[in-house]
Amino acid sequence: MQLVKHISEMPQTDKPVVLATGCFDGVHIGHQKVISTAVEQAEACGGEAWIYTFNPHPAKILVPDKAPPLISAPPCRMRQFETLGVHGIIEIPFDMAFAQIEPEEFLSNLWKNIPSLSGIVCGIDWSFGRRAAGKFQTLETFCNEHALTATAVHPVLYHGEKVSSTHIRKAIQTGHIPLAEQMLGRPFSLFGTVIPGNKIGRELGYPTANINPLNELLPGPGVYAAYTKVQSSEFGVQNSANSELHPSAVFIGKRETFGCHMHVIESYLLDFDGDLYGQIIEICLVEKTRDVHPFPSKKALIEQIKKDVVQIRRILAGKN
Repeated sequence: MQLVKHISEMPQTDKPVVLATGCFDGVHIGHQKVISTAVEQAEACGGEAWIYTFNPHPAKILVPDKAPPLISAPPCRMRQFETLGVHGIIEIPFDMAFAQIEPEEFLSNLWKNIPSLSGIVCGIDWSFGRRAAGKFQTLETFCNEHALTATAVHPVLYHGEKVSSTHIRKAIQTGHIPLAEQMLGRPFSLFGTVIPGNKIGRELGYPTANINPLNELLPGPGVYAAYTKVQSSEFGVQNSANSELHPSAVFIGKRETFGCHMHVIESYLLDFDGDLYGQIIEICLVEKTRDVHPFPSKKALIEQIKKDVVQIRRILAGKN
């Protein structure tokens, strides 16, 4: 899978090119339908499917005070793109100058820079160009004039409700992890480098891997059943996908029992013995098991952790 940062850098090809366009925050099942449609069209005409997206998310430039945290860390997002079978990604740097391009010029730039452009696929509610004035009707008219195919993909519904990044964020932040997983089409993951902590977990008999998260969106405080993948010292798409899954108990929040008010994310890998400092890990959340609160003593906390581990083993065993 190729990645280019400007449309002019896209390798030229004689094969028909079908673009899947959008922001694709989270690459949830609705986004996957858009991308899969482009892949299917490309395969049908012996062409290549490419993703046309933006970095940063346009909201971070246009309405920075209201821009929501992105759901997926970059390695997870890229891995999902590759899994869907695209030939490459055009990730346009989004800035105020780009935001001022009129919709017709936006489309003309695609057509002029990709001579073998065959079609464009988007969500039915996708908008583009200055003041988001470009709609699907704009795209359809342009494509008809230039002998291209325009395809609008309708929203995917889950229990009668439109799958959206907004709903997924809410589910993750409120601890409804299985719901988020259903809408994402995969477990929600936290990526991060293992950093030294206060060794409180080790003192309690449950050594944990503390991470500096790469994610913008973080779940609410709680104890979670999870799986942890030990990746490497470098982020990589294939590396993470092929890593071994370690059943884990994950703590997210403040260690108030010890008077610590810094927010931490730490994973206790069950039945694992090894040095993880400096390693990059991916924590795949499965289910929230309880809220966090201070305990009257270290002994009381240890007793609760024992119960947590038993419960988490049971939950994860039921997933196999």
